[in-house]
Amino acid sequence: MKPKKIHYQIEEPCHADWDQMKPEAQGRFCSSCSKTVVDFSAMSDFSIVNYLENNKHQSVCGRFTEAQLDKTYLWTKPHPTLFQFDLKAVALGLALSTFSAIPAQSQNTPITEQHDSTETMVVKQGEVAVFYDHRDEKFVSGNIQLDDKKFGDIKIVLIDGNAAELSSVVIRPDNGKFRIPLDWTKNPVAIKVSSDGYNTQTVYFENHQSLSGLKVVLYEKHPVKMGKVMRKDD
Repeated sequence: MKPKKIHYQIEEPCHADWDQMKPEAQGRFCSSCSKTVVDFSAMSDFSIVNYLENNKHQSVCGRFTEAQLDKTYLWTKPHPTLFQFDLKAVALGLALSTFSAIPAQSQNTPITEQHDSTETMVVKQGEVAVFYDHRDEKFVSGNIQLDDKKFGDIKIVLIDGNAAELSSVVIRPDNGKFRIPLDWTKNPVAIKVSSDGYNTQTVYFENHQSLSGLKVVLYEKHPVKMGKVMRKDD
């Protein structure tokens, strides 16, 4: 089958603040439009095409580098006889077997399971999210790296649930290590890591099992566009 040539476009760029969005598995959640913005900027060409073609009947908001939007992508639709099974069916089967032990409840009713003093699992509409309670930990610590190993000051800001600054430290990347004390009466929820010329990273505590030894890599900034993805065939 001859590959199809495809261009992806963002005709109306969105100017929402990426750094203020909450990280999710596929990108970040935009509270303005209540949906996930998929981060394609670090994906391979294959991953980009595979995701968008498998979701072409859905409205997808994405974040791309300008170079990614300037190129032509090739897509060859897999022939159904090449596969002996459907991976989606396998995934669905695993999900059903996993949730078969959960008592029957309304689909829209969240189920919260407390596994121990630091971990909470929330199940809602077939999705699983694990959140960690770190109130017994006295410090957040780890190592920060710059992807191209240039040297420049790195600022680490401890923020609360309203994104207000609680404290901050500045470190050099030749060491990269940091350690910040935590005062839980001030509701610290994350650290925001930044350096001139690099994309800011926000690390939320509830998504990490431990606040000791966090590893964060800052990537050099490239021109990006964000918004609803439009598809155009050649």
